[in-house]
Amino acid sequence: MSAPATEQPLRRVCVWLGEHLVIDHVSDPASASDFEAAMRRRFASLRVTNEEATGQ
Repeated sequence: MSAPATEQPLRRVCVWLGEHLVIDHVSDPASASDFEAAMRRRFASLRVTNEEATGQ
């Protein structure tokens, strides 16, 4: 089932320590963008990803 045209798909922000997932956060696109920025500031040496959340 797909989201209605007015509803934006959820985003998944993950923080990685090497191959290990440390934080997994799913939210709307605006909140995900803010969360990603905060995680990049807090964990500058770790990899942070922001991708479309599938199957949520």
